[in-house]
Amino acid sequence: MTRAGVAERLAELAPVLDAHAGGVELVGVDDGVVRLRFTGMCTGCHLRPLTTASTIRPALLALDGITGVEIEGSRISAEAEARLAAALARPAAQYASS
Repeated sequence: MTRAGVAERLAELAPVLDAHAGGVELVGVDDGVVRLRFTGMCTGCHLRPLTTASTIRPALLALDGITGVEIEGSRISAEAEARLAAALARPAAQYASS
């Protein structure tokens, strides 16, 4: 995947992040790994890991040739992010009280 292809996908995601006065900047694409930096209000948002796991990472990993996504300044471990992604993949009905 080329840098232009990644930039195009990020442009598709921009309205979601713009709605919160934030965004992401493409730092680079090397050997299938995309490096990003949050911008705007996203830089200080405590929900960055949720945005990464639910929106940004899945959208980029769906591109051919992309094998990883790294966020500069991210403070969540890969293990914690994997648990978050697994929780997001569960049907909402699992959380409803009976």
